[in-house]
Amino acid sequence: MGMIAEKIGTSRPTIYTYFHHTEGILQALLDERLAAINPDLESLVVPGQPMDFGALFTVLSNHRQLLLLLSCGGSAELRERREAFDDAMIGGMAGALGSRRLASDALLPLISGLLRGVVYETVVRETPTGDPQEVAEQLNAFLRGGVQAVNGQQPN
Repeated sequence: MGMIAEKIGTSRPTIYTYFHHTEGILQALLDERLAAINPDLESLVVPGQPMDFGALFTVLSNHRQLLLLLSCGGSAELRERREAFDDAMIGGMAGALGSRRLASDALLPLISGLLRGVVYETVVRETPTGDPQEVAEQLNAFLRGGVQAVNGQQPN
């Protein structure tokens, strides 16, 4: 709290007037960041339209502070909210993929895991391992190809 007070030019007691503990600050920041990303994410999920994974990656990249908050530890409540955000994104992807087989198949967790990994490597890491714009350009083709390949397989 002392570091925060110093950075914003106030006193610790003033911060404690609004936030009783650092977890309250994290919750407020998370609320603000989630409200900011929701319209961007909702514009990507259009029923009957294919998911543009490159655009999804770009939206996530533009909200780095949210990704950092979602990557931090925190209380059980913060972890639950992170999981709810992940579940909503996965649900949106499942609907946008337009395939009941894909939504129930192992492909959805693969796409979600791959997207999380790519976002971490190119956006969240202190020293990114790739250029986010280049990754966004390639990601859509890569995932679309995988979705088409799975759709083309015979069910077991």
